[in-house]
Amino acid sequence: MLKLGILFGGASFEHEISIVSAYQLKKKIEDSYEVHLLYISMEQQLYLADKMKLADFKFEKPKKLKKIKFKPGGFSKVKLDLVVGCMHGENGEDGAASALCRFYDIPYMGCDTLSSSLAMNKYRSYQFLSKNGIPMLQTISYTYNDYLEDKKIPFIPCIIKPLCGGSSIGIVVCHKEEYIHLKLVEAFSYSKEVIIQPYMAEVHEYNLALNEQSYSNLESIHKKDEIFSFTNKYTDSFKQMHQALIEDIRYQEFCSISRRVYDLLGCSGIIRIDFFLIEDTIYVNEVNTTPGALAMYLFPDFKTIFEQSVYATVKRVKPKYEKGNFLIQNDIRK
Repeated sequence: MLKLGILFGGASFEHEISIVSAYQLKKKIEDSYEVHLLYISMEQQLYLADKMKLADFKFEKPKKLKKIKFKPGGFSKVKLDLVVGCMHGENGEDGAASALCRFYDIPYMGCDTLSSSLAMNKYRSYQFLSKNGIPMLQTISYTYNDYLEDKKIPFIPCIIKPLCGGSSIGIVVCHKEEYIHLKLVEAFSYSKEVIIQPYMAEVHEYNLALNEQSYSNLESIHKKDEIFSFTNKYTDSFKQMHQALIEDIRYQEFCSISRRVYDLLGCSGIIRIDFFLIEDTIYVNEVNTTPGALAMYLFPDFKTIFEQSVYATVKRVKPKYEKGNFLIQNDIRK
């Protein structure tokens, strides 16, 4: 049986949701793999968390954690064949997790350092994707120095997002110019650089996940707030999936745009793309290279999708890993 490690936690605003994602993923795949939990604390210490339950993380200093270390080819105190990235936000999803595994020569399932860091930076990804023909909303970069110099913002109402944040954390909407300074101060508490986009109330939001060869159902977002908030995403969305009622031809259009984004960024593993539909035009909102629970709630048959990405990872790693050290559970190569 393949020995698989789930790498999660990290020094991020999304630390807690990463813990939830790891345990959701473990529950989904543990009957097919030997799963081990690799937890990185907010203090950036690495632990083996196999004896931990999800509820144990409510305590400040869990007693069931075993401190371990990275070493060439793997980890001390546990032998693994493959690591799956389940770290959200900065210091993980931004390419740090894949870079660590690459440095220590550990097979890693997920996007590599370049695609992760590019997707995580909302302004750089906007520049790159829009210049390559991907439809995206107008986006400007706004730094803390711009704020100190009172740089004019060209559109109000607007939506302000941390440059490298995710999961709707730190996102604010400003409807009136007299409130813009207060809103910027709020956003800058999460990041010293933000992006600003025109705010549009009449917008339909959709999510689609994909991997090297397959696509998920299309999820239609039902907002309770004026933005798709952190609470909406990680309370409502995990509890209930709303499959979009949209013509098949439009679904194929979502899939086509998703594949172009996946290939342009050089993605691997399972990602999720968030879309806007405005006046019959599909726009890419952002790319999540490590979606919550690997977006398993969007796939009708997640185990097959996961196995596809495991096999794709095996094909990418060094020949010594390809020649028999892996046990593929299902013959998906046919």
